[in-house]
Amino acid sequence: MRLFQIDKAILLWGLINEEVLSLFKKEDLLGIPESRPYLYGLKNIFFLKNKGYNCFYLTDNMVGILFASGKIKSTYIFYKEKSDKGFLCPSGSLYVYLLSRLHNIEVNFFPQGELEKSLDKDASTLGGKPFVKKEDLKFVVLSQDELIGTNL
Repeated sequence: MRLFQIDKAILLWGLINEEVLSLFKKEDLLGIPESRPYLYGLKNIFFLKNKGYNCFYLTDNMVGILFASGKIKSTYIFYKEKSDKGFLCPSGSLYVYLLSRLHNIEVNFFPQGELEKSLDKDASTLGGKPFVKKEDLKFVVLSQDELIGTNL
């Protein structure tokens, strides 16, 4: 899908909870980021396509472009834990949350779906296979959960 073909999309960040699907119509356009390093997007896109939803896959880098182009109408972030301090979410969630707030886009939080064991734990592997030289591993930034506080 090309940028000009996107009117207004609903951005789904994190591991989708199947119970939330009733909120979306089959004709809604759902944007599914890759969500590196875990690649939750790959699981989400196949799941949604098999259920008959209208969706497209995008790189994490394209998320900012969609916001800047006015292509996002709402954001759904799927969290790992909820507490009085806020929502503990997978890496990248704070970026998506702050972009949503910056562009006055509604943000909705829901518990994440069932977690399947990921082959990739950091940015040095893809599909469980390393692509970073051993001597360069010290430069790899490890993924961390992010707290989106209630005070933001």
